[in-house]
Amino acid sequence: MKQNSTLLIIGAGVDRTEGINFPLANTLLSAISNYAENDGKQVDSKLREILPNLRFTFSTIITQAIDRITTRDIQEQRLMITRLQQVTDSIEEDNEIKKHGQLLVKLFNKLVTITQTAELDQDIEDLIKEVFRDKAAEYLSSDSIVDIHKMSLSDTFKAVLKATLRLSLKGENHQIAQALGSEMLNIENLLIEKFLGFYNHRQSDIKNYIYISWMMWAFLVYAEKIVNNRLLKEGKPIPFYSSIPLDWKAITLNYTSFLEQQLGKNNVIYFHGGLSEYVNMTDRTYMDIDNYQNIDIEQFIDNCIRPNIHISDDDNEVQKHVIPALVPPLKLKPVLSSKYIEKWHNAAQWIKESEKIIIIGYSFNSADDHFNDILRQNYSGKTIYIIAPDVDSEYSLKNFQKIFSCPISSWTAGQRQGKKLLAHNTINLIKACADEINISVL
Repeated sequence: MKQNSTLLIIGAGVDRTEGINFPLANTLLSAISNYAENDGKQVDSKLREILPNLRFTFSTIITQAIDRITTRDIQEQRLMITRLQQVTDSIEEDNEIKKHGQLLVKLFNKLVTITQTAELDQDIEDLIKEVFRDKAAEYLSSDSIVDIHKMSLSDTFKAVLKATLRLSLKGENHQIAQALGSEMLNIENLLIEKFLGFYNHRQSDIKNYIYISWMMWAFLVYAEKIVNNRLLKEGKPIPFYSSIPLDWKAITLNYTSFLEQQLGKNNVIYFHGGLSEYVNMTDRTYMDIDNYQNIDIEQFIDNCIRPNIHISDDDNEVQKHVIPALVPPLKLKPVLSSKYIEKWHNAAQWIKESEKIIIIGYSFNSADDHFNDILRQNYSGKTIYIIAPDVDSEYSLKNFQKIFSCPISSWTAGQRQGKKLLAHNTINLIKACADEINISVL
């Protein structure tokens, strides 16, 4: 990449653009679940034939998520309550859904109160030290007087959570269900959890990961095909993507091929992998999926997935697994192959060599600290534009403070292309959706 060049970085928010309308990560699970029950029913059936004794269903993750509630760190609980409260506050008073939100906030506040009350405070710790002296350290091995992690929620609390999460999994237009689902039914968290099976040889997790990842791949291929066919029929260009200057390079944290269709393969880095490759987990070799945009998904399963998967509960040495070349956005990246080390190195080089960086639809979530670290180490001296509809939220400003060392009080307000602008040195935040800004003249 030449100096004085512009680098574009895009996240999931871009694929929410009107005319594309892809689900974000926090609603992707419900979209895949609905696909598995309807248009993807045969895909679901074929994958289950390949994976004997697969117990996983999308509905079972509701029970598992509820069972894990008491194991969450108290700070996680507080953050969840804050987000639920924000959504609840945004709902009009005469909307009955608001009461649903108020109920959940009260229930989770009770749980946090119980957790806090059970903690050993300083007075108790000091008295234990005075009473037991030399033995005190031995007795202070716990942080609380009750092991909250071993406690279970009441049937009442579980029933409320189950009813709410079922609404979320069904994709119902229910703000509170969507908010709770985004906290408890996030597919990225699910993939992270199941991926560990490849390291600890846990067969159930391996089978679950293979099923979930291929169902996600199938849904994304299916959904992308629908968008491309509709745009072709209507004679319309791809929303937002078609406005990207052809001489730019770009890094995407999405899996879809819309960016590559505009800029070509050599000008794009798929940081989390893409839909056009899969990986043999035995020797970490990559295989291309030829012309995947027009692929017959069921035929691909029979011809390429089925022959490459052999599951045995007894002998790890004779097993074969293939998975899509999609990397969950973990803080610590799993290395599917050396190809990814090269990919991430090249992404860092592109960021380092650029003069201007335009970031659109990326939330700077802590789950993707690997990418955030690359930005943190290489942004100095560059002009940066960050475009998102919630770019001025407290959550976003706190993330920018961690990455760009911009105190929340340091931003200067202004306007750019008729949209709200917050600026600090060379960092510019524009409150807008992806297709509301002419990025070519920034």
